[in-house]
Amino acid sequence: MNLKKIANIKNITCLCVVLALGAGILIAEKKKDPALNIDSKADSKNSVSSSSDGSSDKDERETVILSAEIPELSCGAVDFDGNVIFADPAGTYSFMENGSNTNGITVKDDNGEDIFFSLEGGNLEIKRGDVPASGFIYKKHMVELKDGKLYFDSSPVEYKATSFSSYKLTDDYTVECTAKGQYRIKDKDGNYTDSCTIKESTGSTIKITADESGFYAEGKDDGLFYNVFRLRDDILLTSWSYVLYINGEELVPYGYSDKYKNPDIVIDADKVTLEPMEPPVDYGAAATSNEGISAMTEEMLGYVNEVRARYDMPPVYGLDELDAASATRAEELAQKFDHTRPDEKESSYTTAVSKAGLIWWRSGENIAKGGTSVKEVFDSWISSQEHRAIILDPDMKYLSLSSFNDGTDNYWDLLMFNDCYVPIEEEE
Repeated sequence: MNLKKIANIKNITCLCVVLALGAGILIAEKKKDPALNIDSKADSKNSVSSSSDGSSDKDERETVILSAEIPELSCGAVDFDGNVIFADPAGTYSFMENGSNTNGITVKDDNGEDIFFSLEGGNLEIKRGDVPASGFIYKKHMVELKDGKLYFDSSPVEYKATSFSSYKLTDDYTVECTAKGQYRIKDKDGNYTDSCTIKESTGSTIKITADESGFYAEGKDDGLFYNVFRLRDDILLTSWSYVLYINGEELVPYGYSDKYKNPDIVIDADKVTLEPMEPPVDYGAAATSNEGISAMTEEMLGYVNEVRARYDMPPVYGLDELDAASATRAEELAQKFDHTRPDEKESSYTTAVSKAGLIWWRSGENIAKGGTSVKEVFDSWISSQEHRAIILDPDMKYLSLSSFNDGTDNYWDLLMFNDCYVPIEEEE
């Protein structure tokens, strides 16, 4: 199906920030229970993770993941169901309990015993009751304290200077990132609020709203959406999903260690046009007939839309142009299993979407290696928090799934995107 045959498509003219998301997975075996699991996490910092149920029909005993079996990777924090320990820049540790800073945290190990984390004289201590402990098992993972350093499955928990978590808006207000895509504002007296009023470099007065829904800037007098503005020598940019970027780098939680930087977001302070614009208008999907899509895409749409319906999210649709893009990407994955393409420029996967003639402002990609059916791949992705986030992104409107076999393995590529199209009837 050709979009141009359906509608005379107009692109919303705006200073628009495109967002690209990606996650990959290696399918170790088919999951027995594809139920949503909020504790599922990707195991690799390059977003390629292994998924396995780990259970057996013959032996109901839990299997502990031993340190020696895990490749050594560093991480910046460990989240024990909302109680988080961070490695901080000073070379020691700090704690957060349910979003608030604290002097220590309590964790229940797999035996149901309370484990206490605290700092004594700047050194990390772990105690089981009043007795010092060198480690414990948490959800089958080994947590160890060796020579004053914390390890999670042999991965050292250490500070990575790849992100920052707060930014000083003015002398009176600072915005802090409390979780990925969630913010709060602190005034000079240390009090927290969800909004404040500031003046940007041109003198315009803007109202900043920063809460669990994201970061939003609106002109106090004109009501326009300020998705980019300048404070001092810095360019502040917020996307349509209300994520805040400072000079092109995302404001992320303290201790966050994801090094991915969106290659499509490039800030040149000398070329930025600091003009406010009307917020984007949701005109609905340009095409919803699913005409001409592959059987594989149609099957995946059924699984995805069933889950999205549980969360009252709008359904997604198929496009034959997107089928062509995902087919290209699936074949490329056999050459390079990554979200960048196997060319000299290491281009983003999003260039395949654009080359198919699709204009977009938000996109996502899930990749997988292994698996023998659409259902098996879906179960693996929906059981992974990172991959599930793309499938359940409420902004997405279109989806496509393709696979490619190189004679040894099956490679799977799922593409999702949203457009800026304003569908109107085509003139005869």
